[in-house]
Amino acid sequence: MVVGAGGSYTPELVSGLAGGPGVDLPVGQIRLVDIDQERLGIMAGLTERMLAAADRPIEVCASTDLSRSLPGADFVVTQVRVGGMAARHLDESIPLRYGVIGQETTGPGGMFKALRTIPVMVEIAREVVRLAPEATILNYTNPSGVITEAVLNHTSARLVGLCSGIPSLQRMLAEVLAEQFGTVETRCVGLNHVGFVHSVHASGQDITAEAIETVTGRLRGVSVELERWCELSRVLGAFPIPGYCEYYFRRRAALSKQLEADKTRAQQIMEIEAEIFNEAANPASMSPPAALAKRGGQGYSSVTFGVVRAMVLDQPTEVAMSVLNHGMVRDLPDQASVEIVCRVAAAGVTPLAVGEIPLSFRGLVQAVKAHETLTIQAALTRRRDVALQALLAHPLVGDLEVAEPMLDELLEVHRLDFS
Repeated sequence: MVVGAGGSYTPELVSGLAGGPGVDLPVGQIRLVDIDQERLGIMAGLTERMLAAADRPIEVCASTDLSRSLPGADFVVTQVRVGGMAARHLDESIPLRYGVIGQETTGPGGMFKALRTIPVMVEIAREVVRLAPEATILNYTNPSGVITEAVLNHTSARLVGLCSGIPSLQRMLAEVLAEQFGTVETRCVGLNHVGFVHSVHASGQDITAEAIETVTGRLRGVSVELERWCELSRVLGAFPIPGYCEYYFRRRAALSKQLEADKTRAQQIMEIEAEIFNEAANPASMSPPAALAKRGGQGYSSVTFGVVRAMVLDQPTEVAMSVLNHGMVRDLPDQASVEIVCRVAAAGVTPLAVGEIPLSFRGLVQAVKAHETLTIQAALTRRRDVALQALLAHPLVGDLEVAEPMLDELLEVHRLDFS
């Protein structure tokens, strides 16, 4: 079952059943749920054609009614976007006027996405518990780590927070290092979109330092972005998640790039999604729209069905995901969500202990975690003072003279009533 199935990522997920890693799963029915009837209808039609072309006799059921769709569901994939791209544009553009990076999963933008989304996701999770108590929620709704922490601490739902970012980084590292080191084992620590592959082992030996030097050498000259990422990896002694690390470790350059851009990322995606839905609505279309490559999201089906296969077919695997800490990371509270490697099998999800966060980025992770937990408190209590604490705590803000007026403007434009 997919909640938020009218989103443009749905074809990527469906491709996992139509020839991807979920091709041999015993799936009899896929239920698509969304509040937008038009977008839902387009994605349901494409889903039916993709499955038919792959000769997968899977029934497709589309509905705008979550409660009627839930009974009997085994897995519930959540990918909701409260407020749509119009809200994301506000989240990205308003902080720029205050000299702060505008991004949908971190900083003020990520915070306001969370403030809108947490109450909705908590209610969805409670409905899952009520109507499909055995179901596992596979959450992609951003900010994924914050949603994971909120749902697991305020409902009894079974949920894991998934993201293709760290798993994609691990796959890339394994490929680059294979020639010299053979099979490598990588471990990560941090938060969703503030994550780091901090440990690389081969043949029982810690080769992290050698791995950084090897990757740096292999990727030299490929692109400016990769060269900068490699430089940062050498400084930190760990591989940070690409893209998102720039907001923290090269924030002036990231801010300048956003200020110079003609459009926010939300505006760019609106144009891309128009192409995606135009392709998806074509009755002759039987594969994911080509424009989806410009949207991102590659790897979602691999992560999703890797987890489902492990649980359904009892084929144990290890996946980086967001779960509650419970002592796995020594430097964060037990009830905080962390993104670490977990072992997944039919018996469930078992987080693997990490120990200490390396000192080179420990402070950043702890600061962002304080911001995230305050954001959850603000979302569920509707208290302006807690929301202000959350915004002030974020490393990209950290200035009361900026945080307070920005908070009030964002509350007003999103019509959020915080007293």
